[in-house]
Amino acid sequence: MDTSQVKNMSQMFLNCHSLKKLDLSSFKTKQVKDMSQMFSGCRDLKELNISNFDTSQVTDMQGMFSGCETLEELDLSNFDTTNVKDMTDMFKSSDELKSIKFGDKFVVPNQPRDLKMPEKTWIDIGTGTRDNPKPTVDGINSSELLSKADKGRWIVKPDEKYHGPMTVKINNNLGSDLVVEVPTDIQPEFVGSTFELSVPQKTGYKTAKKTVQVMALKDKLSSKDVVTYTPVKTKVQTQGMVEDFNEEITVYPDLKYAQIFDDNEELTTNKDFIGGKTWLSKKLWVIDGQKYYQADDHEWIKATEVFECEKVDATLKTKDVIVTNLVDCRMDMLTNRGLGALSTWKAQNIAYLNHHKYYQIDENEFVDAEKVDVVNQ
Repeated sequence: MDTSQVKNMSQMFLNCHSLKKLDLSSFKTKQVKDMSQMFSGCRDLKELNISNFDTSQVTDMQGMFSGCETLEELDLSNFDTTNVKDMTDMFKSSDELKSIKFGDKFVVPNQPRDLKMPEKTWIDIGTGTRDNPKPTVDGINSSELLSKADKGRWIVKPDEKYHGPMTVKINNNLGSDLVVEVPTDIQPEFVGSTFELSVPQKTGYKTAKKTVQVMALKDKLSSKDVVTYTPVKTKVQTQGMVEDFNEEITVYPDLKYAQIFDDNEELTTNKDFIGGKTWLSKKLWVIDGQKYYQADDHEWIKATEVFECEKVDATLKTKDVIVTNLVDCRMDMLTNRGLGALSTWKAQNIAYLNHHKYYQIDENEFVDAEKVDVVNQ
């Protein structure tokens, strides 16, 4: 929907009682002057994304969110209300609002109490997060919040301070008690706060899970996550050679994903390297005549499933022949497609297939570099 010329959005979603989620991040609102009662009466609306709204021309926001009875969070950080003349009842009956973010240009033309913002105690999140706030103030009321020049991100102050221990037991498959001290910068201040804690590393083991979620209960910190430690198989490599490589590699685009091997040439469960994925491989490993490129730490991919490449922004022109043939990543000639004489094509990659230079013009279409001329690079 093109809303770039719309000037009046008043009552646009008025009384849309069954609406639960609304993403308007693509709305163009630069010309809008009236947003009064725009979401009024959306009593079941829980998620609303208006973070990209341009409100610099708006003059009326009366009742804009009134009756949004289940709305818990609002991001108004992009709102410029310097031209707004009326915000009466802007938040009336939006009693479930728990988190709100204002920008520097959110100014209130009315008395703050006229906006009918829920009467609650608000705290800033400080250096923390919405789920684990680190407030710099003990708490202010709604009128004080709306009157502040430096507003930022605010949440409703939790009911109870947390005074329990700052250690948490991590459930794991090794059967041993794994108690972790929570770093000072993420230690919770309130009961109900949640945060992510880095999984402790164990020598000789690896884990797929990098963090666990921790919640502050009344008298302790608790995590329901379970960490699975897997032994890292090691052996002395008496054969083979590893050398620096530092070149870009692409997985054959006709593969669903490439097979990834560990340092022992054993197949892993990693399926992240999907067809067409390109990355910078730092190492090359050759053992028993088999060449591997480094995919990640202690993970390798066979040279038979990838090709070396380099980025390029080139315009190609075919020679004066009827058809210039194309090949796929395995150098098999395509029988259903070719390039016409003296036609131009864009290439964004140079691919080296079996040590020969090709230009990649589509996902799995390559043209021999000797059969085209580069007219712009």
